[in-house]
Amino acid sequence: MKWGLVCNFHLKKAVSLAKDIYDFLSEKNNEVFMEKKLAEERNMKGFSLEEINEKADVVVTVGGDGTILRTLEKVEKPVFAINSGGMGFLTEVESKYAMGGLQRVMDGDYNVEERAKLKVVVDDERLPDAANEVTVQTDRIAKIMYLKILVENELVETYGADGVIVATPTGSTSYALSAGGPILDPAVDAMVVTPIAAFKLSARPWVVPLEKKVGIRLLPKSKESKLVIDGGFAKTVTPENDIVITGSEKKARFIRFGESFYQMVRLKLVR
Repeated sequence: MKWGLVCNFHLKKAVSLAKDIYDFLSEKNNEVFMEKKLAEERNMKGFSLEEINEKADVVVTVGGDGTILRTLEKVEKPVFAINSGGMGFLTEVESKYAMGGLQRVMDGDYNVEERAKLKVVVDDERLPDAANEVTVQTDRIAKIMYLKILVENELVETYGADGVIVATPTGSTSYALSAGGPILDPAVDAMVVTPIAAFKLSARPWVVPLEKKVGIRLLPKSKESKLVIDGGFAKTVTPENDIVITGSEKKARFIRFGESFYQMVRLKLVR
């Protein structure tokens, strides 16, 4: 079996566990492709995320949700996520169960869950897909921005706010949830459009089918703003830019052992 291996380089325990995982998989005659920065720690050949996506059958991430999202920007293969960070809502096992989980994957005792991603286009330029969310927000702290939201070119809402979040069902349990958006079951083919601190009592989240196009237009009185994808990729946007978001043909794929989405919500968000 061919494996990709990615970790959070800023966490010593994640790096240490990733090295142990490499040894564990190699001893069982698996081929392992380590991300470049991790490979440098062992004076070995490393691979970019694009190369790992081409070569691996399964990609292991060691860290938290941020490591998963960074990986999903380039990787379409199934991701087996091991939590060595914080809450790790998207991860499948905690670090102490890592080796047992890897053995289950090698034994074929798992399912692959597919989740929606968002296609993001600015002025006909396609940006990286979003597994969690796209945010458009003011680039200046404590300064309001003004925007309008459209669905299929029909005006839905106009308001002043700190920004707006367009989230996948996966992202509905993240930033969008904190901003007052609903939780979507990952099986729902929809996205959530949630204003961030809107200065308008009637401004509320919208649930929009993935096949429809959500447009975001900054109004002329808005200052320079940022479009951010999954908390990583960022692009400056202005009132001259045309932002369109819809469901992507690509999917985020996760290795799962059977724990349901509702169990995860109870265990990690309700407690």
